Amino acid sequence: MDKLNVGVEGLDPLLFGGLPKGRSYLVSGEPGTGKTIFCLQFLLTGLQNGERAMYVTFDEKPDHIIADAKELGWDLEPYFEKGLLQILDVTTYFGSLKKADGSTLDLEKTIQNISKLIQDQGVSRLAMDPIVPIILMQEQTPEVIGYIRQLIFTLESTKTCTSLLTSYVPVGSQRLSSHGVEEFAASGIFVLKLLFQDHQKIRVISIRKMRGSCIDFNDYHFDILKNRGIVIRQAIT
Repeated sequence: MDKLNVGVEGLDPLLFGGLPKGRSYLVSGEPGTGKTIFCLQFLLTGLQNGERAMYVTFDEKPDHIIADAKELGWDLEPYFEKGLLQILDVTTYFGSLKKADGSTLDLEKTIQNISKLIQDQGVSRLAMDPIVPIILMQEQTPEVIGYIRQLIFTLESTKTCTSLLTSYVPVGSQRLSSHGVEEFAASGIFVLKLLFQDHQKIRVISIRKMRGSCIDFNDYHFDILKNRGIVIRQAIT
Protein backbone atom coordinates (compact mmCIF):
# COMPACT_ATOMS: atom_id res chain seq x y z
CA MET A 1 0.00 0.00 0.00
CA ASP A 2 1.27 3.43 -0.97
CA LYS A 3 1.79 5.56 2.16
CA LEU A 4 2.81 9.15 2.83
CA ASN A 5 4.65 10.93 5.59
CA VAL A 6 2.21 12.54 8.02
CA GLY A 7 4.72 15.21 9.02
CA VAL A 8 4.27 14.75 12.77
CA GLU A 9 7.62 13.84 14.30
CA GLY A 10 7.54 10.30 15.69
CA LEU A 11 4.13 9.37 14.27
CA ASP A 12 5.01 7.45 11.09
CA PRO A 13 6.60 4.53 13.00
CA LEU A 14 3.35 4.13 14.96
CA LEU A 15 1.58 3.77 11.59
CA PHE A 16 4.16 1.30 10.28
CA GLY A 17 5.31 3.64 7.54
CA GLY A 18 2.77 6.46 7.31
CA LEU A 19 -0.78 7.12 6.17
CA PRO A 20 -2.37 5.14 3.33
CA LYS A 21 -2.82 7.66 0.51
CA GLY A 22 -6.11 8.89 -0.91
CA ARG A 23 -8.20 8.49 2.23
CA SER A 24 -9.78 10.72 4.87
CA TYR A 25 -8.75 10.72 8.52
CA LEU A 26 -10.37 12.21 11.60
CA VAL A 27 -8.34 14.29 14.07
CA SER A 28 -10.48 14.48 17.18
CA GLY A 29 -10.07 16.25 20.50
CA GLU A 30 -11.07 18.89 23.01
CA PRO A 31 -10.25 22.57 22.40
CA GLY A 32 -6.55 23.30 22.81
CA THR A 33 -5.29 19.78 22.19
CA GLY A 34 -3.40 20.63 18.97
CA LYS A 35 -5.76 19.65 16.14
CA THR A 36 -4.99 22.69 14.00
CA ILE A 37 -1.24 22.31 14.52
CA PHE A 38 -1.52 18.65 13.50
CA CYS A 39 -3.22 19.74 10.27
CA LEU A 40 -0.65 22.46 9.54
CA GLN A 41 2.23 20.00 9.94
CA PHE A 42 0.52 17.56 7.59
CA LEU A 43 0.06 20.23 4.92
CA LEU A 44 3.50 21.77 5.40
CA THR A 45 5.21 18.41 4.88
CA GLY A 46 3.50 18.07 1.52
CA LEU A 47 4.28 21.66 0.55
CA GLN A 48 7.96 21.16 1.30
CA ASN A 49 7.89 18.26 -1.18
CA GLY A 50 6.28 20.38 -3.89
CA GLU A 51 2.75 19.07 -3.37
CA ARG A 52 -0.35 21.25 -3.60
CA ALA A 53 -2.31 21.71 -0.40
CA MET A 54 -5.59 23.28 0.70
CA TYR A 55 -6.76 24.36 4.14
CA VAL A 56 -10.55 24.69 4.42
CA THR A 57 -11.59 26.65 7.49
CA PHE A 58 -15.11 27.25 8.76
CA ASP A 59 -14.54 29.13 11.98
CA GLU A 60 -11.18 30.92 11.77
CA LYS A 61 -9.93 33.66 9.50
CA PRO A 62 -7.10 32.77 7.06
CA ASP A 63 -4.99 35.67 8.39
CA HIS A 64 -5.17 34.16 11.88
CA ILE A 65 -4.06 30.74 10.59
CA ILE A 66 -1.11 32.31 8.77
CA ALA A 67 -0.13 34.33 11.85
CA ASP A 68 -0.42 31.32 14.18
CA ALA A 69 1.73 29.24 11.82
CA LYS A 70 4.37 31.99 11.74
CA GLU A 71 4.39 32.12 15.54
CA LEU A 72 5.30 28.43 15.49
CA GLY A 73 8.13 29.17 13.07
CA TRP A 74 6.39 28.21 9.82
CA ASP A 75 6.28 30.82 7.08
CA LEU A 76 3.46 29.94 4.67
CA GLU A 77 3.83 32.98 2.40
CA PRO A 78 6.32 31.40 -0.07
CA TYR A 79 3.83 28.60 -0.75
CA PHE A 80 1.07 31.10 -1.54
CA GLU A 81 3.43 32.88 -3.92
CA LYS A 82 4.23 29.60 -5.71
CA GLY A 83 0.53 28.73 -5.94
CA LEU A 84 0.99 25.56 -3.90
CA LEU A 85 -1.22 26.53 -0.94
CA GLN A 86 -4.77 27.83 -0.64
CA ILE A 87 -6.68 28.70 2.51
CA LEU A 88 -10.40 28.66 1.84
CA ASP A 89 -12.69 30.39 4.35
CA VAL A 90 -16.22 29.09 3.76
CA THR A 91 -17.83 30.50 6.90
CA THR A 92 -19.63 33.27 5.04
CA TYR A 93 -20.49 30.91 2.21
CA PHE A 94 -22.21 28.53 4.62
CA GLY A 95 -24.14 31.36 6.17
CA SER A 96 -25.41 32.49 2.77
CA LEU A 97 -26.78 29.07 1.87
CA LYS A 98 -29.76 29.19 4.21
CA LYS A 99 -33.10 28.79 2.57
CA ALA A 100 -35.68 31.57 2.76
CA ASP A 101 -37.20 30.06 5.90
CA GLY A 102 -33.74 29.64 7.48
CA SER A 103 -34.27 25.91 8.00
CA THR A 104 -31.45 24.19 6.12
CA LEU A 105 -28.27 24.76 4.16
CA ASP A 106 -27.34 23.58 0.69
CA LEU A 107 -24.75 21.14 1.97
CA GLU A 108 -24.60 19.12 -1.25
CA LYS A 109 -23.48 22.22 -3.15
CA THR A 110 -20.72 22.83 -0.61
CA ILE A 111 -19.36 19.30 -1.07
CA GLN A 112 -19.46 19.57 -4.86
CA ASN A 113 -17.64 22.91 -4.84
CA ILE A 114 -14.87 21.68 -2.53
CA SER A 115 -14.45 18.49 -4.57
CA LYS A 116 -14.20 20.49 -7.80
CA LEU A 117 -11.54 22.77 -6.30
CA ILE A 118 -9.48 19.78 -5.19
CA GLN A 119 -9.54 18.25 -8.66
CA ASP A 120 -9.09 21.49 -10.60
CA GLN A 121 -6.15 22.62 -8.46
CA GLY A 122 -4.49 19.20 -8.22
CA VAL A 123 -4.59 19.25 -4.41
CA SER A 124 -2.96 16.19 -2.85
CA ARG A 125 -3.27 17.19 0.82
CA LEU A 126 -6.41 18.70 2.33
CA ALA A 127 -7.28 19.82 5.85
CA MET A 128 -10.83 20.71 6.90
CA ASP A 129 -10.86 22.37 10.28
CA PRO A 130 -13.42 21.49 11.52
CA ILE A 131 -15.45 19.03 9.44
CA VAL A 132 -18.67 20.65 10.72
CA PRO A 133 -18.82 24.44 11.29
CA ILE A 134 -19.86 25.87 14.63
CA ILE A 135 -23.25 26.95 13.26
CA LEU A 136 -24.09 23.26 12.74
CA MET A 137 -22.24 21.84 15.76
CA GLN A 138 -25.37 21.16 17.80
CA GLU A 139 -27.46 20.01 14.86
CA GLN A 140 -28.18 16.28 14.75
CA THR A 141 -30.51 16.45 11.78
CA PRO A 142 -30.46 13.89 8.96
CA GLU A 143 -29.15 16.66 6.67
CA VAL A 144 -26.04 17.23 8.79
CA ILE A 145 -25.39 13.51 9.26
CA GLY A 146 -25.83 13.02 5.53
CA TYR A 147 -23.44 15.91 4.83
CA ILE A 148 -20.69 14.26 6.91
CA ARG A 149 -21.13 10.88 5.23
CA GLN A 150 -21.30 12.35 1.73
CA LEU A 151 -18.33 14.63 2.31
CA ILE A 152 -16.05 11.78 3.40
CA PHE A 153 -17.32 9.50 0.62
CA THR A 154 -16.71 12.22 -1.98
CA LEU A 155 -13.22 13.03 -0.69
CA GLU A 156 -12.17 9.39 -0.71
CA SER A 157 -13.53 8.88 -4.21
CA THR A 158 -11.01 11.47 -5.44
CA LYS A 159 -8.19 8.94 -4.78
CA THR A 160 -5.38 11.45 -5.37
CA CYS A 161 -6.06 13.59 -2.28
CA THR A 162 -5.40 12.61 1.34
CA SER A 163 -7.51 14.52 3.88
CA LEU A 164 -7.47 15.40 7.56
CA LEU A 165 -10.82 16.36 9.09
CA THR A 166 -10.92 17.76 12.61
CA SER A 167 -13.78 17.20 15.01
CA TYR A 168 -14.43 18.95 18.30
CA VAL A 169 -15.43 16.94 21.38
CA PRO A 170 -16.66 18.53 24.63
CA VAL A 171 -14.24 18.84 27.54
CA GLY A 172 -14.29 15.68 29.65
CA SER A 173 -16.23 13.71 27.06
CA GLN A 174 -15.28 10.19 25.97
CA ARG A 175 -16.79 10.75 22.53
CA LEU A 176 -14.67 10.52 19.41
CA SER A 177 -16.47 13.19 17.38
CA SER A 178 -19.11 15.90 17.49
CA HIS A 179 -21.89 13.91 15.84
CA GLY A 180 -20.94 10.29 16.39
CA VAL A 181 -20.86 9.43 12.69
CA GLU A 182 -17.46 10.82 11.68
CA GLU A 183 -15.50 8.00 13.32
CA PHE A 184 -17.40 5.36 11.35
CA ALA A 185 -17.07 7.06 7.96
CA ALA A 186 -13.40 8.08 8.23
CA SER A 187 -10.61 5.64 7.34
CA GLY A 188 -8.67 6.41 10.50
CA ILE A 189 -8.88 8.31 13.79
CA PHE A 190 -6.28 10.25 15.75
CA VAL A 191 -7.43 11.28 19.23
CA LEU A 192 -5.68 14.18 20.98
CA LYS A 193 -6.24 14.57 24.72
CA LEU A 194 -5.18 16.54 27.76
CA LEU A 195 -4.60 14.30 30.80
CA PHE A 196 -3.40 14.81 34.38
CA GLN A 197 -0.38 12.73 35.32
CA ASP A 198 1.81 13.22 38.38
CA HIS A 199 -0.08 16.41 39.26
CA GLN A 200 0.53 18.05 35.89
CA LYS A 201 -1.34 18.30 32.59
CA ILE A 202 0.17 16.42 29.65
CA ARG A 203 -0.76 16.10 25.98
CA VAL A 204 -1.57 12.62 24.71
CA ILE A 205 -2.18 11.15 21.26
CA SER A 206 -3.67 7.77 20.39
CA ILE A 207 -4.55 6.06 17.11
CA ARG A 208 -7.99 4.53 17.50
CA LYS A 209 -8.51 3.20 13.98
CA MET A 210 -6.65 2.82 10.69
CA ARG A 211 -8.12 0.91 7.76
CA GLY A 212 -5.63 -1.09 5.71
CA SER A 213 -2.68 -0.58 8.05
CA CYS A 214 -1.18 -1.93 11.25
CA ILE A 215 -1.01 0.59 14.09
CA ASP A 216 0.41 1.00 17.58
CA PHE A 217 -2.56 1.23 19.97
CA ASN A 218 -0.60 2.70 22.88
CA ASP A 219 -1.20 6.23 24.13
CA TYR A 220 1.81 8.52 23.62
CA HIS A 221 2.81 11.73 25.33
CA PHE A 222 3.59 14.62 22.97
CA ASP A 223 4.91 18.17 23.16
CA ILE A 224 4.26 21.20 20.94
CA LEU A 225 7.54 22.94 20.14
CA LYS A 226 8.44 25.97 18.06
CA ASN A 227 9.75 25.13 14.56
CA ARG A 228 8.81 21.47 15.10
CA GLY A 229 5.16 21.49 16.11
CA ILE A 230 3.85 18.24 17.58
CA VAL A 231 6.68 15.95 18.69
CA ILE A 232 5.71 12.50 19.98
CA ARG A 233 7.57 11.27 23.05
CA GLN A 234 7.29 8.13 25.15
CA ALA A 235 4.35 5.77 25.53
CA ILE A 236 2.07 6.40 28.51
CA THR A 237 2.37 3.61 31.07
